[in-house]
Amino acid sequence: MSKRSSAAPQPPHHISGRLHVSGRSRFIGEEPRPSNLACVKVLASPFARARIRRFDAAVARSLPGVLAVLTHNDIPGQNQIGHPYPDEPLLPGAETAYAGQPVALVVAETALAAETALRKIEVDYEALEAVLTIEAALAKNMLYVPPRRIERGDFDVSYAGAPHRLEGEVRSGGQEHFYLETQRCLAMPLEDRGMLLYAATQSTAEVQEVAARVLGVTSKEITVEVPRLGGGFGGKERGANLWACLAALACHSTGRPVELRLSRSEDMRWTGKRHPFRSRYRVGFDGRGRILAYSVELCSNGGAFTDLSVAIMERAMLHADNAYHIPHVRIVGRACRTNLPPNTAMRGFGAPQGILAIETALERIARTLLLDPLQVRRVNAYREGQPTPYGQPVREAAARACLKRLADGAGYEKLRRENEAFNRRRAQRKRGLGVVPVKFGISFTTAFLNQGSALIWIYADGSVSLSHGGVEMGQEVNTKVAQVAARTLGVTLDRLRLESANTKRVGNASPTAASTGSDINGQAARDAALQLRRRLAPVAAAMLAEKTGRRVAPAQVNFADNRVWWRARPALCLGFSEVAHRAYIERVDLGAHGFYATRGLGFDREKGTGHPFHYFASGCGLVQAEVDLRSGHCRLLRVHIVHETAQSINAAIDRGQIHGAFFQGLGWCTGEEVVADDHGRYLAAGPSTYKIPCYRDLPDSFVVDMVTAPRRHAGVLGSKAIGEPPLVYGEAAYFAIKDAVESLADHRLDCGLALPATPEAVLLAVERMKHGKGTSFA
Repeated sequence: MSKRSSAAPQPPHHISGRLHVSGRSRFIGEEPRPSNLACVKVLASPFARARIRRFDAAVARSLPGVLAVLTHNDIPGQNQIGHPYPDEPLLPGAETAYAGQPVALVVAETALAAETALRKIEVDYEALEAVLTIEAALAKNMLYVPPRRIERGDFDVSYAGAPHRLEGEVRSGGQEHFYLETQRCLAMPLEDRGMLLYAATQSTAEVQEVAARVLGVTSKEITVEVPRLGGGFGGKERGANLWACLAALACHSTGRPVELRLSRSEDMRWTGKRHPFRSRYRVGFDGRGRILAYSVELCSNGGAFTDLSVAIMERAMLHADNAYHIPHVRIVGRACRTNLPPNTAMRGFGAPQGILAIETALERIARTLLLDPLQVRRVNAYREGQPTPYGQPVREAAARACLKRLADGAGYEKLRRENEAFNRRRAQRKRGLGVVPVKFGISFTTAFLNQGSALIWIYADGSVSLSHGGVEMGQEVNTKVAQVAARTLGVTLDRLRLESANTKRVGNASPTAASTGSDINGQAARDAALQLRRRLAPVAAAMLAEKTGRRVAPAQVNFADNRVWWRARPALCLGFSEVAHRAYIERVDLGAHGFYATRGLGFDREKGTGHPFHYFASGCGLVQAEVDLRSGHCRLLRVHIVHETAQSINAAIDRGQIHGAFFQGLGWCTGEEVVADDHGRYLAAGPSTYKIPCYRDLPDSFVVDMVTAPRRHAGVLGSKAIGEPPLVYGEAAYFAIKDAVESLADHRLDCGLALPATPEAVLLAVERMKHGKGTSFA
């Protein structure tokens, strides 16, 4: 090892890393199987909307190995899993609402027996007219709730008086979550009506609550356990409730442990995606490109049931300004009900769709005025204290500084010149640049969800058990929360054992979502650890006094690196284990429940004003792309990201999250196309037909510059959330490809590039440019 590498500080290790690389880590679905485990299979509706005229399962029930065929008539409690909007039955009675909706369950001794029984169930459906698009839903006024509005200033007057005006439409498609493990649940009966659910969920408390409702019991009868998930990305937040409740029903009805596990094809065909959006905007601006007035109507396709569509639309509206101060703004949101599988949470939670509209408008402003797009973005970026459309001031505004740091670090001007020279020389390949900043609000916009709990036990030998409300799913919330607890207690990470998420250890846990997992659970763990340290300090002070013969005040005791010492004589140390054992002997309570609730949050949905976010995470991303005009294939040459992490708890994890989020955003914007047929059935049911980014999509150069400056407005230990904001940088790839194609017309025409910018979409845009059929930017 070189001298430089040996002297360099090493980031704290990934707490599950050794288990992962050795294959010993246990994910959901890998629990020990009981010998009498039964299999659950689902009969799904083949129609987007249909009336059930006849249902006959007599033959299926009589087959060998079949334990039960269950319908809505077998539900002992409420046939309702909608949360908080009660509009989604667990199993439909008279009518189905989407293709893939579970109609009945077969519980059998083996998977083969269950699948054989499924084929013997006779259902007579009457297909009904289905609504599949935003336009069709708007025509029928099929909205979950009345339109939402956020307004500031006087848009109409400012827009009418603006020197320049533009209007346009932006569409974005859905996106498959493509988590590693599919939806699943193992349900096991316990004594006295109890039940244990090993559920693939990001929300243990919600599964507990909804399963209890369906079974007609109270929450105390249901235990939900999650060791860790192989990815979630929002798809296992609300989306896990259905499958967990179906498994719970099968377990309750048969008295047997059961497992429901979707195949990859079933998961992709039956579950909801990222919400497709249609956004129509009007923007008034001056000759410098400064936005004077902006109006946008955001419409989403939410699917058959409300799920999280209202909250997702709300976040899209709250991010419609992105990183830009707009004095006069009007934002209208309409969440539409259709006959697709209920679309649900996905990383970004509506914010990327809201941001895409204003970023498109800014690109058009720049092209109309013959200005550089980065220059226009810097002109409009928030300054310190300027209010958002909903009235929350932007504190420690970072967008301008991040854009400058990006331009300098990436050599933006040089890249522009190189692209222009390349495009003049090459006829069949063109290069483009895209830049997108982000100002992402961190908190659940439903205020009561901003709470977290943790439970810490210090054992008599000085080892530590830590439970918290977060669900580990690859984002390493466990490592970060453990680091917070370890740092507060003054012990090393190897002293801690992270326990699985379990509703009996930590109740009423908020979903692990909204990029809040480390913040709220880390703060709760810190609270518990501080309680324990305060109890240990007098014990340690007494032990140090025995050694020194002098009085030692508890406030003068330090804890760090598994050692405890008196500040006046730091060379005289006690081991943490010694202190813990003495505390146990002296009957000091060595267990603590920690709690945290984010203060100062509130949003008036009727007025469209308030303080919905604890703080903002900021940054920006640049992409240089090269487009093959003959094949439509695009290659990333350079990605340069500047992202504000403040006082990062674990820089290695943050860097990995930035990489992963960018590539997920890249997939949404360039390759991942969700296609349904005229009957509302999803056509891509596996990786052969649904293309996520892979190794070949890595850029030639990928630079992540993390801004670690101290921030007063931040999360636990001065850090900032990292999970969702960097996904928005994937939009820079879309704009880079668009920039390359539009160079064919010297950026005088909009090529109308669709999103996602698949090779087919790129070729269509190229054809428009070659035949002069693009739209004038002005």
